[in-house]
Amino acid sequence: MTAIEPLTQVDSEHLPNFALAAAIAVALGGVPSAFASDPSDTLEEVVVTANRRVQNVLDVPYNISAVSGQALQAADVTSLTDIARLVPGINVPDLGPRANGSNSNIIIRGLNANDPVSSAYLPWESVPLVSTYVDEVPMFVNLNLTDIQRVEVLRGPQGTLYGSGAVAGTIRIIHNLPDPTKYDAEVSVDAADTSHAANGTYTADGLLNIPISDTAALRMNASYKDVAGFTNASNAVVFNAQQQPALADPANPLTSGFRTQSLRDIDSALSSYFRTALLWHVTPGIDATFAYQRQDDHSNAFSRQSERQSYTDGAYIPLAPDHRVVDLSSLTLSADVGFATVTSSTSYAQNHDQSGYDESPFLLNYNSLSALYYGNYPRATTEFFTNSTDHSLVEELRLVSKEGHALDYVVGGFFRHENNDLFQYETVPGFAAWSQLPGSANAVNQVLGTNYANFGDYIEGIGGTRPSALSPLDTNYTYQRESGFKDRALYGELTWHVTPQWQITGGVRVFWQDVSENLYQTIPYGGPSFSTLPPPANLTDALGSTIAGGTQLFHNHLFKLNSGYALTPTLRLYATYSEGFRHGGANANAIGTCAFCDSPNTSYFQPDTVKNYEVGVKGTADNWLRFSAAVYRMHWDDIQIQLFDATDSAYVANGGTAVSQGLELELEGQLGYGWSASLGYGYTDAKVTSDFAVTDRGETLLSAQSGDRLPYVPEQTLTAGLGYAKNLSSDLTLDAHADASYRSNVTTQINSSAAGFQVLGGFTTVGASAGVGVGEHWHARLYCTNLANQVGVSAAGAVLRNADFYPNYRDQYVMRPRTVGITLSYHLK
Repeated sequence: MTAIEPLTQVDSEHLPNFALAAAIAVALGGVPSAFASDPSDTLEEVVVTANRRVQNVLDVPYNISAVSGQALQAADVTSLTDIARLVPGINVPDLGPRANGSNSNIIIRGLNANDPVSSAYLPWESVPLVSTYVDEVPMFVNLNLTDIQRVEVLRGPQGTLYGSGAVAGTIRIIHNLPDPTKYDAEVSVDAADTSHAANGTYTADGLLNIPISDTAALRMNASYKDVAGFTNASNAVVFNAQQQPALADPANPLTSGFRTQSLRDIDSALSSYFRTALLWHVTPGIDATFAYQRQDDHSNAFSRQSERQSYTDGAYIPLAPDHRVVDLSSLTLSADVGFATVTSSTSYAQNHDQSGYDESPFLLNYNSLSALYYGNYPRATTEFFTNSTDHSLVEELRLVSKEGHALDYVVGGFFRHENNDLFQYETVPGFAAWSQLPGSANAVNQVLGTNYANFGDYIEGIGGTRPSALSPLDTNYTYQRESGFKDRALYGELTWHVTPQWQITGGVRVFWQDVSENLYQTIPYGGPSFSTLPPPANLTDALGSTIAGGTQLFHNHLFKLNSGYALTPTLRLYATYSEGFRHGGANANAIGTCAFCDSPNTSYFQPDTVKNYEVGVKGTADNWLRFSAAVYRMHWDDIQIQLFDATDSAYVANGGTAVSQGLELELEGQLGYGWSASLGYGYTDAKVTSDFAVTDRGETLLSAQSGDRLPYVPEQTLTAGLGYAKNLSSDLTLDAHADASYRSNVTTQINSSAAGFQVLGGFTTVGASAGVGVGEHWHARLYCTNLANQVGVSAAGAVLRNADFYPNYRDQYVMRPRTVGITLSYHLK
């Protein structure tokens, strides 16, 4: 099993640690006197486009956070996984580079029912509760956050403007646009050292902005990152060139185990990224922007450690290689038609992933359960390989009225066509060769009283396919799933400015959605016992094939009602009611009486919905302090939960109801003399509000009682930042930054009485940096993340169902240890 050396332990159960307390004290206690002595140091306006029009963040009548690209760089935030360090009320379990790109694990306002660890292995069938946009492209991908103008975090349901999946909120990544007015180029290199890592982490970034004419420009940026691993494996199987396990005792191939070895820094990763954008001001009223970007990620293993030091059974194959390539293309056209702006956004996205991972705990338990499964194969290991491709075509056409009238509106149409192809297969390395050895059926003969010469004869005798006859060899399972999704919607929001201070907004979205799913899987060793064909046709199905499919149609609507009132030009109150919707679908499980079939109640899952009630206040104080506060209550019905059914196939089930309620507070201030500070706090109370149970074939897969906490939802989150920037001379500048974030404890499952239920302790992380600029071109920066070398366990693998059957499938995913680095950049303007 992979394991890391013990890191420095910090008291993580108490709020907050010394560094965080110091930052808060400076931010709050030192503000008045510092500001009074330097009134020229004032807040800059924060502009967002969440409502599809350019607005000051204080004029948006709901809770929204905007993090600038400069703030991301100062805090060394390079992916969405790290965004929780800067924005309170958000939790993103960090599973490391190997797993962070598979599915979105972003949790906003406490809405979560899934185990994020299971998301690391294959695309989920249910869509995330938080929708993610890369500029105008609605797609989750854990992109490198380079050349970013800002990241907008919209809390609460955003269904009217952003559609299905925007249930808990929406995150928008906004890139810098090409600039026709100036030439710009920048190159930077970075080298960092991580505790417990044998090698360094190295990064190179480049940016080029080229004016083509007075009305057109091309902007390109690229990056390459070699991330050092810090996790070691102590019990890895040695494989030969033919991917067969090396024998510990070569003289006895029938009974010999395998040789093992220790591996160092197995969770290393490589990432390359390229983006180009072309902007053309066709006429004074018409703009066109084309953008293309590609990210190519290679990662080797999960950043996890064993929960038990005595663990010896699982993770015999700790390397879990993953290769993901993401391509995003978009064309945005906008035209000023006088009374409004018309915008067309067309995008195409492709996410292709090839991965492998260890499934040995499953095989080991099946092998020990009965000799009839694998004949007590002495070198039992399992590799699971996945190949998935997601294609998405999106067209959105909207009309946004000009401001300054009594009525403002946004109306639009939306179309999305998405297909996902998933192919998986599982192998038992060396099993085909072993099954042909004389005596390999001895354990079977003892159970059945038969006289098979080898295990291959036994498999063929029960109607299955002899392992040595399969191609490729050692394959014991295949799974092919084809999913389709079409979404057509009409939406609109109308704002009535009752008075200059008071506005009322109503919104609606009407949508028509089709979801389809087809499944074909084989279990060749089981033959007829795993076939969905009726007798006697199943006797000829030597592959144990199961075929299933289904289609769901949804037609519904969402509403929004919002009102805001400006008590003063710098103080606004607001109240919001909004709805969120996540479409259902077809699990396409094989239904029947075969050994690997499921009950009819697993065929489909229904939509889940959220109703959000929110009141808040936001404003500024004397142009040095920006603040916002909100309280909310959200009702979640028909909760979608990603599970494993009675035959260990992934599927989605509906649960009962839950409520999440809480408080969000953010402060941002300019303190004078070059100092700035920020403080954020989030309180979340998210619990199940009805008893429910999910069953399949008479087995209870999950149960919950009213009052159970929703998993991976911290009750309290706290963020703080402190910055300093000063011109030391005409050619020398100094900048410094410190940030800290706290997350209280979380639970790993809905049901607190379930086997494997855990409470993961809270923890605090601290980062700091200091930089020096020389002249107009050079800048050097020294930084440190996880300054206290905190062991932050962000997630832990839960027992799937039966603690006795799967005793070892419980790993802890830990955050990256202390990392110290230096960045050198050259900027040519």
